[in-house]
Amino acid sequence: MQIRWDEDGWHFEEMDAFVLGLLRQLPGCAAADDDAAQARIFSSPTQGADMQEDQDWRENVTPELRELFQSHVDTVRADLAHLKTQGETSSLAIPAANARAWIHTLNQARLALGTKHGVTEDDIEARRKVRGNAKAYALLQIDFYGMLLGMLLSRTDL
Repeated sequence: MQIRWDEDGWHFEEMDAFVLGLLRQLPGCAAADDDAAQARIFSSPTQGADMQEDQDWRENVTPELRELFQSHVDTVRADLAHLKTQGETSSLAIPAANARAWIHTLNQARLALGTKHGVTEDDIEARRKVRGNAKAYALLQIDFYGMLLGMLLSRTDL
């Protein structure tokens, strides 16, 4: 895989089927469809220390955040719909204007995957053996999405 950046945006070229699969899974990973992932992504500001403030947050802020986050996932999904495949490899262009949506979706996917699979700091630091293929695969996704996130952040004004 080759990744390059210019003023138009990001260009992912010569992606093999494995990398392509990881990218195609991104919107689904960011969907955070279980309660634990939802709680992690839409966490309250006081974590229960001030019930009224947390309730106000859930009523006034969370709905807008859900809408914003969904619009980011929709943008990523739309960009992925423009994948080009030639032979064994694929390419993808991410417009510079969509970088924020990608950044937020990558971060959301990492949070949701970590929560869903019980990923700990020790797992990420590889200080212990990971048990189970699903958790090992989630760690691979988290690392890959983190690498992409870092690259996008390096060239994006937030």
